[in-house]
Amino acid sequence: MIRFSDVTLTYGSSATPALRGIDLTIESGESVAVVGPSGSGKTSLLRLMNALIVPTGGRVTVDGLVTSDPSSVWDVRRLVGLIFQNPDNQLVSTTVERELAFGMENLN
Repeated sequence: MIRFSDVTLTYGSSATPALRGIDLTIESGESVAVVGPSGSGKTSLLRLMNALIVPTGGRVTVDGLVTSDPSSVWDVRRLVGLIFQNPDNQLVSTTVERELAFGMENLN
């Protein structure tokens, strides 16, 4: 389960939050679509889910793990993956076999 509890996110010294007062629960097995115009906070919401960024207010948890706890970051990222808009920029190899091996080697 992924849970946002009164989450606010502000970038830098901006006076205007990118996200404000987000309360959201996504149950295991549930499919959710995040849609909206450019700049509406979709990517920020997703980055909060896998601890790439942490909220400036409120709390995000993934299966009970708090994403802002540095000791939970890798466990959270094992549970919540993220593919960015251009997946070609994330590939490290030229074959599927080598691409899969890269991930498994990094996990020992």
